[in-house]
Amino acid sequence: MKHRQFFLLTAAIIFGTVVFASAQTESELKRFFEGRRVEVKLDMPATKDGINVYPERDQTVDYNRYGDLLKDNGIGVREGERIMITKIKVKDKHIEFQLGGGGYGTFGDETNPNVYVPLVSKSNRERWLEKRIDSETDNRRRRQLREELNYLRREREREDNYNRARAAEAEEIAKIRIQEKRLQGGSRFNIKFDRKITESDLTPQAVIEALSQYLYFAELP
Repeated sequence: MKHRQFFLLTAAIIFGTVVFASAQTESELKRFFEGRRVEVKLDMPATKDGINVYPERDQTVDYNRYGDLLKDNGIGVREGERIMITKIKVKDKHIEFQLGGGGYGTFGDETNPNVYVPLVSKSNRERWLEKRIDSETDNRRRRQLREELNYLRREREREDNYNRARAAEAEEIAKIRIQEKRLQGGSRFNIKFDRKITESDLTPQAVIEALSQYLYFAELP
């Protein structure tokens, strides 16, 4: 029992030290990078998905994925643009290196242009006519009731069509608004590893080396 307690205590100390060290190194990266400006060497997609960089692989970027992101989202940061480093965030196996807001699609960003259009409900008069026609025995009166019912149905369908047209206009406006915001939302690099991050991965020099093929760090010491 004592051995088990000692093991758990030791594990807790080690885990706490690792977490504390990770927090320390993230803070150091934030102090070193955030608020500085870099110049990008390639167009970057206008999405929070960003460009994944695998510094330990022979091909550090999957250019098929990169091309798809550009095609689907447009360009958030253009080649040659100088832009601010707005956030550094350390995860379990990757480092987020956010530029100009980190890319569109983060929490709070409008992403769905669809407008819900409920169908116009039947009026009480329309429901009454449907029931009354079935019980009406006079042919002339039944014809009058059916003509009125058909008129009310056409009016309801006309209103539905009008609402759908207005919704379609609103959706097109929303798509334009979202795309404009998307193109102003920046982008990001995700420095990814096939293992857990170590302290040696979290030095400013290691981050610069991982991204030097894609960014100029002229303003950084």
